[in-house]
Amino acid sequence: MARPVTAAVRLLTGEREPVRLATTANITLYRLQTIDGVLTEVGDRVLVKDQADPTQNGIYTASEGQWFRAADARTARAMQKGTTVHVQQGTVSADRVYAFETLDPVIGADPIVLTFYLSQNTLGDAVNAANAAAASAAAALSSKNAAATSATSAAGSATAASGSASAASTSATNAATSAANAGNSATAASGSASAAAGSATSAGTSATAAAGSASAASGSATVASGSATNAATSATNAAASAVAAANAVAALGYTFSISTADADPGNGTLRLNNASAASATAAYVDNLDSSGATVSGVLDTFDDSTNTIKGQLTLRSKASAAIAYVYNVTGSVVDGTGYRKLTLAYVSGAGTLPTAADGIWLIFARTGDKGADGTGVGDFTGPASSVTDNIVTFAGTTGKAGKDSGVAVGSLITGPASAATDNIATFNGTTGKLVKDSGVAVGSLAPKANASFTGTFSPPTNAIALNTLADSAAVSVLGRSANSGGARADIAAGSDDTLLRRVSSALGFGQLTAGMVPAGLVTYAMLASQAIASNSEFQLGTASKLLTAAALKSTVAYQALTSGATVSWDMSLGNNASLALSTSATLNNPTNANPLFGFVVKVTAVTSARTLSLGANFVVAAGVESFPITIQTTETVYLTGFVDTTSRLVITGVVRT
Repeated sequence: MARPVTAAVRLLTGEREPVRLATTANITLYRLQTIDGVLTEVGDRVLVKDQADPTQNGIYTASEGQWFRAADARTARAMQKGTTVHVQQGTVSADRVYAFETLDPVIGADPIVLTFYLSQNTLGDAVNAANAAAASAAAALSSKNAAATSATSAAGSATAASGSASAASTSATNAATSAANAGNSATAASGSASAAAGSATSAGTSATAAAGSASAASGSATVASGSATNAATSATNAAASAVAAANAVAALGYTFSISTADADPGNGTLRLNNASAASATAAYVDNLDSSGATVSGVLDTFDDSTNTIKGQLTLRSKASAAIAYVYNVTGSVVDGTGYRKLTLAYVSGAGTLPTAADGIWLIFARTGDKGADGTGVGDFTGPASSVTDNIVTFAGTTGKAGKDSGVAVGSLITGPASAATDNIATFNGTTGKLVKDSGVAVGSLAPKANASFTGTFSPPTNAIALNTLADSAAVSVLGRSANSGGARADIAAGSDDTLLRRVSSALGFGQLTAGMVPAGLVTYAMLASQAIASNSEFQLGTASKLLTAAALKSTVAYQALTSGATVSWDMSLGNNASLALSTSATLNNPTNANPLFGFVVKVTAVTSARTLSLGANFVVAAGVESFPITIQTTETVYLTGFVDTTSRLVITGVVRT
């Protein structure tokens, strides 16, 4: 078939620009490399068709770095089903044409499958070549048989001629003897001698002729034998040519059966498991093709790929290329005894497969093996552990991390089939799992923080309100005596920074005068925050301020010290401390030590016995256990003492409990 030569013609006919090479296995799309026996060069167009990840298949431009898809093969339209590409070089694929088989592929997402392209003309030519080769073989065989018969006849003729030559030789000898005898009686037999001489001459000629005939017959036999040998060789070559022609078709001939039973479909027959070819999920293929050849070994290779999709199976009418169905082979080939079972996933197809004898082609294109698994992780990560059936919620705002919400799916409530917008939901029953539309709109409720009411407010009897607060013998207001007289105090009329007070048996607002504060009472100014001493100020005695109960309590509370090889202690935070030793340590010289204050240090040991040493500013009184001391995990040790100076602290006792 003549190939298009311009880009416009190729575009119209669904053909891409030719490629130099085509892959035969999975490759790394990087750097120059040897493909199909040929080293690639920068700028080479390469048909990549056997990737472990079939989404990578397509036409690429070779380079010394990363390979990219060719400019004319980057869209779904450029690699549409039926698009073909011609291969120029390569040990396997030189002069082959491949076809794209994926319908409307999404580049980079959908698997892209390519198969060896068999046009209707190609199939017809191959079949005709096979038939012609078979006819040639038959003719050569007939020629061989005829030549063998001719050789046999020629051999018989040679034998007869040889006998004739021998007889003629004997006759010549007898004639010579007769001539000699006649010579002895020349007178009596001169006529006989003359006749005998003629006879001898004739016999010699006959012998010569017989010898020539024998030689010619022998040559004929030799030629006939050579012809027979050549005819046999021609028959052998013709048979091989027929086999090669059949193999060149790259397809198996079969008769299609409309039966859907999982059983041996019969010699040279295949069937699907569904009357609708587009709904079929399995094929049952006889171990013999329509020519009677055993092809079970070929069928068994259909699951050799390590990919999930083993390859693509095409069932195509021999009479019309438009009638074809394509399937992915997705499982292992199963031996059904006399036939093979193939697991299929429908891809595309059109038309009705013919049921005529030897009416369809079975074509298979194997998928490349699965590549090595990557070591990457997903975009979304979950927690280290979770509770079964709990709902997953986002952890943070990245959208990449999830956590166990602590809410079980079974604890979710079920709402009604419908509800009014902005109505309040209430429980429906006592299960706590069903809700219903209460019929109450949110807008009908009084706002929680809004104290405005409509209409006239009427408080209950004996309730106190601004418009009913008046003198009453039975009402006591803010300390007013039950029977005092005078008008009610109008709070709204009071000035800022005034107090409600009783003056001359009447309530009113006014300033608190000095005469109203008994001697010795603490005024507000004295209780201001600036007049209250902090714990540090109390410990250090650095301010003339009041001492609160909280500050006093904190001065005697244990200050927790941090365990370590060296333990620090700031006495401005408290003169009593607790220390849980997780390792043997030295109690360092305290900072902010205030003379004349006593102190207590409560010490325990964690995990195992620990040793405690003292800083240089500590002095152990006479008679007190010497340091360093060891504290067991089963005891609590109290160090008691006082601060003599800021740099001298006296230990007066070590108490073990």
